[in-house]
Amino acid sequence: MDDTGTTATTVAEAYLKALADRGIRYVFANGGTDFAPIIEGLVKFGEMGRQAPEFITVPHENVAVAMATGYWEMSGEMAAVMVHVTVGTANAVMGIMNAARENMPVLLAAGRTPLTESGDPASRGFNIHWGQESFDQGGMLREYVKWDYELRHGQPVDNIVGRAIDIAMSDPKGPVYLTLPREVLAGEASSTGPGARGRAPGNLPTQPTPEAIEQAADMIADGDNVLIVAGTTGRDSAAAFHALSELAEEHAIAVVQPTAVNLPSSHPMNLGMPSQETLDWADVIVIMDAQVPWIPMIMTPGSDKKFIHIAIDPMYTRYPTRGWAIDLAVAGRSDAALPLLRQALGPKLKSKSKAVDARRAKIKEMRDAIKARQAARIEEVSSMYPIHPVWSAHCINQVKDADTIIANEIGVPLPYLEFEKPGCLIGGSGAGGLGRALGAALGAKLALPDRQVIAAMGDGSYMFGVPISAHFVSRAANLPVLNMVSNNAQWLAVRGATLAVYPDGHASKANAMPVTELSPSPDFEKGIETVGGVGEKIEDPEQLIPALERGLKHVSEGTPVLLNVITQAARG
Repeated sequence: MDDTGTTATTVAEAYLKALADRGIRYVFANGGTDFAPIIEGLVKFGEMGRQAPEFITVPHENVAVAMATGYWEMSGEMAAVMVHVTVGTANAVMGIMNAARENMPVLLAAGRTPLTESGDPASRGFNIHWGQESFDQGGMLREYVKWDYELRHGQPVDNIVGRAIDIAMSDPKGPVYLTLPREVLAGEASSTGPGARGRAPGNLPTQPTPEAIEQAADMIADGDNVLIVAGTTGRDSAAAFHALSELAEEHAIAVVQPTAVNLPSSHPMNLGMPSQETLDWADVIVIMDAQVPWIPMIMTPGSDKKFIHIAIDPMYTRYPTRGWAIDLAVAGRSDAALPLLRQALGPKLKSKSKAVDARRAKIKEMRDAIKARQAARIEEVSSMYPIHPVWSAHCINQVKDADTIIANEIGVPLPYLEFEKPGCLIGGSGAGGLGRALGAALGAKLALPDRQVIAAMGDGSYMFGVPISAHFVSRAANLPVLNMVSNNAQWLAVRGATLAVYPDGHASKANAMPVTELSPSPDFEKGIETVGGVGEKIEDPEQLIPALERGLKHVSEGTPVLLNVITQAARG
């Protein structure tokens, strides 16, 4: 008997109860023959008025995992994904790679083909049950999960679910994998374990040591030109976003951000993306929560700089190779480190006010030059045909409000998007698993239904995102989103990589470069119409803002929208 006076008679029911008890509100599910005990349990729970997570049907695993990560980014709550045995796991692997590299917690559960050929009501009953068995189902994703396990007969499922969630939510966070054989799910539940104890899942956040903070503060105070390269600092914590803004403003420390939004676009210390100019200028570089602070083949600072790395795992021990110079590595969460650094720097810089003022003036000069170049670029591209992605970014700025969430996956150039608050950008993944924006935008809308959500993506990313599945979920789950496809009819990244390696090669002179062309381009705007959404093709730059305004109006009325924006093959 559990603490509510109800008995979970099957393991599947105990599993549902364990998820609910541990705070899992949503399970993004793509079902199969292994789901029978789960479905029976869900119906039974509904009839009895018992609490269970809401299962949202998602007809592709890439979309399901993307939804879980988008939901996590906007809510701070972990979600679960449940898929069909080996084949569903295989479809989910790319999303799990993304979650692993971005330190996003997801509980991926998969059925396991029945273990027995006969003798149990849940034994094998379809010919696929033989072909779907593998020697090591977890092996296909073990490198990318923090923990994997197969539930056994007689085990208290609450213990296993609790352990899975604790591991996923412990720093550095990440996905976990649990396999559930059908006979086990259909079997009688054993006695429960200790159960949820009212604490937050996972371990307490990692705190930097006072000695490490003191060393970092000494190095920063001794520097003339200090630069912070912030990776996911502001994405991971609103408190870190505000703490970084305060530290940078008070002590005149420049900030660049390669992948995420870590301080307001209007912040006087915000120098946008990393550049050779800023790396050359700096003599102390603080690399904070940045897996890849810059690409050495494109830009690199001199070896005479001082380098401080601050992250939960500043050595990035899950990466086989990572070669950025390190003079000091500080292990700890940035939302804890930043206030401590600010406090430690105060007395150290008190006698250096002239140097700080001079640095502030130089940063203003650099920032003014960057903003002037951007304004000139926007003016230059404003009437270009096909539409330039910089113009698309500018148009989004004109129509969105301060709370709009943008899921941007090679859709528009990040430096031209403007944000003043944390929690307004969902970026791509360091793993490069494309197709995340569509599902992540839906997860964000689920987490924050009153916020505008725009998914901006390239045409290649859009196709990787399994669009019909995503649009179906958008309509079925009432998650209206404005989707904007930047359609240049090619894989620009593949083309650019080829030209970078062979700038004067045969491919550079080809009329059509192999394996990069996406022509003839589909009429993407028609796909969303199959689920009752509104689609529109935009070719005239003057029509983009009106189209975005129309789209947001439809979304506000509950209808999903897709704009197929014909763009030129350009970045910034």
